[in-house]
Amino acid sequence: MEFRRIAAALGALALLASSPVWAMTLEEKAGQVLALSFSGTSLDEETRFRLEEIKPGGLILYGKNVESLSQVRSLLSSIRERVRLDIPLMVAVDQEGGTVARIRGHGADFPGNMALGATGDPDLAERQGFIMGRQLKSLGIDLDYAPVVDVNSNPSNPIIGVRSFGDDVATVSSMGASMIKGFSRARMGCSAKHFPGHGDVDIDSHLGLPVLNRSLESMRYLEFPPFRSAVEAGVPAVMTAHIVVPSLTGELPATLSPEAISLLRDEMGFEGVVLSDSMGMRAISNGWGVPDAVVMALRAGVDFVLLGADPAFPPEGHREVRDRIVEAVRSGELDKARLDDAVERILRWKDDMGLFSGEVRPDWVGGSALAEEIASRSVTLIRSDGPPPPLRKGDHVTLIWPEKRVAAAELLLSRLSDLGVSGRIVLFGGRTAPDVNVNDIKGPVLMGCYDLVRDEPSASFLREVLEEKPDCVSLSMKTPYDLTVLPEAETALACFGDTPPTLEALASILLGEIRPSGHLPVELPGLYPRGWGVSWSSR
Repeated sequence: MEFRRIAAALGALALLASSPVWAMTLEEKAGQVLALSFSGTSLDEETRFRLEEIKPGGLILYGKNVESLSQVRSLLSSIRERVRLDIPLMVAVDQEGGTVARIRGHGADFPGNMALGATGDPDLAERQGFIMGRQLKSLGIDLDYAPVVDVNSNPSNPIIGVRSFGDDVATVSSMGASMIKGFSRARMGCSAKHFPGHGDVDIDSHLGLPVLNRSLESMRYLEFPPFRSAVEAGVPAVMTAHIVVPSLTGELPATLSPEAISLLRDEMGFEGVVLSDSMGMRAISNGWGVPDAVVMALRAGVDFVLLGADPAFPPEGHREVRDRIVEAVRSGELDKARLDDAVERILRWKDDMGLFSGEVRPDWVGGSALAEEIASRSVTLIRSDGPPPPLRKGDHVTLIWPEKRVAAAELLLSRLSDLGVSGRIVLFGGRTAPDVNVNDIKGPVLMGCYDLVRDEPSASFLREVLEEKPDCVSLSMKTPYDLTVLPEAETALACFGDTPPTLEALASILLGEIRPSGHLPVELPGLYPRGWGVSWSSR
């Protein structure tokens, strides 16, 4: 034990010798605590100049930065070669799987957290974390802002939903810890989010400031356990939420609250890097302004501040934030020791990632087989009053589908065609009403449901379809809570997303080629309990 302490101390001294905090200028320290977004799929001169001036600790990629795997590799290689920085950048991305994924295709289309929850198998989460970590690392990415360990206890939550593993504390804790272990095995940085828990709010913090009116005692039972499990699993970073919890944070959002960060450090024993969610989100920018809020976050105990791709605060404002941090230290508003502590944590984390040693990146590894396994084990049959399975080879099926998700309908129909079913797509939700008389439809009908709990016009139209065709198959293609809007459907399945592997599995399940085996990871209030799932025999 003594040897390990000495070795750890020597490692820390070696790091400080190569990149000593005490030798950095105040401007360099202020830049090191910032993770910046940028525009474009290649490095332009304006961005290069901005990065060299600010000297940020990291970058984050969004969909607007991604065209292909080779393009991402080329972009990050160009940044590392052409941007002159003494301390290596840590490049991050939001790659949760499912609805939030910047890298798609080539075996990277994982179904998402609630699908994992529906399988009930934490080993799948560990394997997904490992493969996602290897994939991202091969592209030149160092940090995944995942996993989400919020317990989605509010069915009306507009921003978490299927990004959560479910509404059960034990499931979320187990799945989150397992995914973190997978990331660790791949030597990929990861972060549990969104502390202290974003699952029981009904406002999207991108658009406004959510308030969680829950006692601390209640939070210790519901919101906190997944974060404790994440810490015990060795998660290197935790991301804060822009939510107000009066019992903990008073009138401030958690990102700006010393009490919230203190609870994470002192009560949960977390010693890693505390990250902020993007500071340009309206929950922060509307109330405090981004530059001032960044200083408040650092004072509260946040180490690494994200300036993401938010319309309210474009990259042109990043210099202002760096300068505001410098001003705050010089005026005494921000303690220099607090800034130094944040920088030291970041540098140690970069060293643990191998950024200073130039660690060799692995080759890309495909995850198609695992994604297909997760998808096939997650699709959940909720109700089956009609004859199983609903489709037979030779059928002509009609897909009634929202226009904005037509690509998913086309892919599902293609998969069905491969299995011997022909069909057509009838779109709704566009500028014109569907040009079809439901009474004239012959053969089986599939209804694609997306967020009906927040889309009454679409829900109303689909109710009318069910009145005329009560044997329609209701497909909840995103949140399973849509089944509470259309409880009349004779056959209803929850799919938890419409990634290609999920659509592939769904086609096989509809034809009875495989048996649906998923179970609800959430309760559908008034209808079905958590853990519910029925099946029909495969042929």
